[in-house]
Amino acid sequence: MTDKYRFPLILMISLAITPVISMYIPRFLAFWPLLIGLGTSCWLLLIKKELFRISRLYYMLAGGVSLLCMISTFWSIAPMQSMEDAIKVTALLMFGGLLVSSFNALEFEDFKPYGWLLSIGLIIAALFCIFDLSSDLTIYRIIHSSGDSEVSTAVMNRGIICLVFAFFFTLPFIQNIEWSEKRKFSLIAISAVVMVTMLSLSQSQSAQVAFALGLLVFYLFPVRWKLSYALVGVVLLITMLTTPFIVTFLYDRLIDQSQTNAWLQDAFVGNRIEIWDFVMKYAMNNPLYGYGIEATNYVRHFEFAHIYNEHDTILHPHNFSVQLWMEFGLLGVIFAAGVLNTLLYMVSKTEDRLVRKSLTVLFIITTLIASMTYGMWQSWWIGELILMIGMGTFLSNVRSDASINDE
Repeated sequence: MTDKYRFPLILMISLAITPVISMYIPRFLAFWPLLIGLGTSCWLLLIKKELFRISRLYYMLAGGVSLLCMISTFWSIAPMQSMEDAIKVTALLMFGGLLVSSFNALEFEDFKPYGWLLSIGLIIAALFCIFDLSSDLTIYRIIHSSGDSEVSTAVMNRGIICLVFAFFFTLPFIQNIEWSEKRKFSLIAISAVVMVTMLSLSQSQSAQVAFALGLLVFYLFPVRWKLSYALVGVVLLITMLTTPFIVTFLYDRLIDQSQTNAWLQDAFVGNRIEIWDFVMKYAMNNPLYGYGIEATNYVRHFEFAHIYNEHDTILHPHNFSVQLWMEFGLLGVIFAAGVLNTLLYMVSKTEDRLVRKSLTVLFIITTLIASMTYGMWQSWWIGELILMIGMGTFLSNVRSDASINDE
């Protein structure tokens, strides 16, 4: 096997082990896409002798995000710390463009024979997680040298969410493997069974909801109807613009029920709504341009009722829209809505129908996860998003006669 044909196997193995990495060392996701992008670029330039263009769209969007983060330091409540945060975000986004650009130059046909590896990696990661969730985190404790009896299975939540994303990425690869339909169905069925088993043992209600919603979107979303994407974009924009009112509404309606409803308690809905409420109230003191990147982390005292949250501080709001209002105000909300709608438009233009369905699912459930869980500027989360954008550009190169004729 020559270097020209060996690399596709190496790359697919690298992508296949990503779910295991996300499960046990999720922070490494900040660097893993950068390494994959560097390796792919070297293969294209040095082995295949192919020049590839940088993704101008990616760098336009990433550059806009970076610029917004940088200029926010001028009105930040902690300018020096915000500048460090902005530099970190900029570095990750700029280097991440190498992966997006190089993946956009790949020929999908070179990688089709190894598409099954992604499902195998997913299944192995899910089985490891099932074992850990059933055995007091045996593997996790070995990897992290942790004998602490207080370690919660919630430490697996980041990896579990990444596995939900990975599941929907595997579907187009499976469909393009030159196997019988029966073998393809069997691989999808096994993947689905281990995913459902893992999610049933998990504490991550966010991952459970995202997986269920993903399946509904996959089978019910009208991907052939272009107007459906425009409607999603409009709903997203309206939701982001009206976040202050939505948060107030949720606080008034659910803050008391969250103490009595078992499912809401397990999902920490009360904690999240209380955080959204006091961060949003603070943000509304400067609604036009906010308080600078990572401002929530630098506020030393939030005033609120302390119904669920004991401390006066919080690292991030657990909701990307609330975070946008807090850090960049209306300016950031409008800009972010433009970025998201651009990405949604690119999804809608994807030629292959199955790829379009998978990317539509991933866009929607990623937005959902970002609305309930992690801070926008966590390094591992940025790395995961870059990897997903890169995979999206890779899959957008899929061409099939069926997809050309199905419109």
